[in-house]
Amino acid sequence: MIEPRKAGRPRNPDVHAAILRATAELLGKAGYANLSIEGVAQQAGVTRQSIYRRWPSKLALVAELLREVSESAPLPDAGSLRDDLRALYRLYASYLDTPGGPIIPALVAEAMHDGELASIVGAYVDERRIAAMRVFERAVARGEMRADADPGMLIDLVSAYFWYLKLIRRAPIPPDDIEPFVNVVLDGIASR
Repeated sequence: MIEPRKAGRPRNPDVHAAILRATAELLGKAGYANLSIEGVAQQAGVTRQSIYRRWPSKLALVAELLREVSESAPLPDAGSLRDDLRALYRLYASYLDTPGGPIIPALVAEAMHDGELASIVGAYVDERRIAAMRVFERAVARGEMRADADPGMLIDLVSAYFWYLKLIRRAPIPPDDIEPFVNVVLDGIASR
């Protein structure tokens, strides 16, 4: 069944993109608590009404931004666990160093004190975690990894490395550490 077209002119995709880009920039600079529809409108060069036609609140706007962020960073399937881990490293390194990179840390911090925001951030994190676990599930299916290894624990350990560097040490992700990182994940640290 074809749904009837809504009245009015179609929404401009450039305006949509400008609003989301402005939201990302403002979240990265000032955090969720300081994000306002007025500020987003000003940064995007649109009216507040242009935003409210698309999203009823800043929470809905941020939820849409997280969906877009997730879709714009597909997780790797390079054919081997070693290549997938290299690709994950590059993905984390490139994402965390973009203007939108501060979005997730800022949202996670503020979600600790805002239940509605926590549910949106939690859903985003859970969705990304489940998708990233597939890297290890595929490795088990290909026989590259022990079947009793826990994909959830592994992706948590891998992710923790990057977030620790960015949030706790406030250090860049070293591009030359990709092979040592992959070797530690795959070979461990025990002496042979």
